[in-house]
Amino acid sequence: MKTKTAKTHIPVPAKKCVHTFKCMFNNDCEALAKAELSEMTPEYLEIMGRNYGIELDRRKLKSTLVNELYEVM
Repeated sequence: MKTKTAKTHIPVPAKKCVHTFKCMFNNDCEALAKAELSEMTPEYLEIMGRNYGIELDRRKLKSTLVNELYEVM
């Protein structure tokens, strides 16, 4: 008998510009978004990457993971 594996969907908390109110007072929205991504763990970044259709390699530097994920968002 086959067992079904349940896929867990994790909501994506950050997009390129999710803080419209913050961006009204700050011209560098990209830095804000990358700062939010930098606060996440490499494991969570990998899961977010899968939600966007890319596979991130956690062996890379965290800053590289953040940049790769930001580019596809």
